[in-house]
Amino acid sequence: MSALIYLNLDAVHPVVDGRWHRARLTSVPLPGEKITMLCGVTADAEFERPREHAARGAPTQCWDCDLVYRREHGIDILPQHPGIRRERAPGGEGKGKTRSR
Repeated sequence: MSALIYLNLDAVHPVVDGRWHRARLTSVPLPGEKITMLCGVTADAEFERPREHAARGAPTQCWDCDLVYRREHGIDILPQHPGIRRERAPGGEGKGKTRSR
């Protein structure tokens, strides 16, 4: 007998450099597979157990990913959203800018 484990890919938030991101995942990535986040950051998929995650501390949200997600899903965006402020700043890294880690 086996137990199936279902993963909701909408709830998977890859963490890169202490920030949790959003990505358009269509399947669970294989270890080492490249993932591109909504903000344009790319990284290799890795997996670790929760106890290892806890040692790193709580990640913070990527505001650029959040901004793209809100736009794509028609969710209200307040004028003070940090992602908007970053877009408007000189050299901002908002939507349309590509970064890689």
